[in-house]
Parts: sequence; C-alpha cells; structure tokens
Amino acid sequence: MNEFDFSVLTAGEPAQFGKYGSLRLRYLKENKPTLYQALLQGHLLNAHLNEIDQQAHEVVEQIAQQLIRSEQFDESVKLSNPILWVQKMNSFKDIAEETIMRDLIYC
Repeated sequence: MNEFDFSVLTAGEPAQFGKYGSLRLRYLKENKPTLYQALLQGHLLNAHLNEIDQQAHEVVEQIAQQLIRSEQFDESVKLSNPILWVQKMNSFKDIAEETIMRDLIYC
C-alpha cells in the first residue's frame, strides 16, 4: 500500500479531512492525476477534500436514518435485543457507505 505525504497539500490551510477525504485523496492521486494536480496547483485540494469528507458524513447519517425509519427500527430494540440493534446499525452504516463510495468518493 502506498503511503501519501500529506505535507504536499495546500500550504497554509489545515488538512482537516478524515476517512472519506483520505479515500478521495487516494482515488484522485491514483485514478485522476490531472484533476489532482489541478486542485493542488489551484490551492483547492484541502477545501475539496474537506468538503467531500463533510458531505460524506452527512449523507451516511441521512441514509442510515432513512433506513431506520423505513424498517421501523427504534430504540426499543436497543433495550430488548442489543446485539440485533448493533448488527442492524452496522448494516445500515455499511449500506450508506457503499452509496457514498460510489457517488462521492470514487467518481
């Protein structure tokens, strides 16, 4: 696995992105080098990665909440069957992450 040197990112702007921003950075460097270079040279890379990271977190939360509502899954399950609750929550998060990977990270 290649390690990235985060010090090459836009100087003066802190790199605040998390998991999804890091995944997007890796994708850009490996699959969209022209876009990566344009963002880097235009001093827009950190802003782009921070925005993707923020959007991804918001969309994951929205999708997970929609799945919870659609399956009528509520907090009572957490008390009556905590293992099922954790399994369902992890499943909802996985489904949501699959969506953002396709629609935000790897596009």
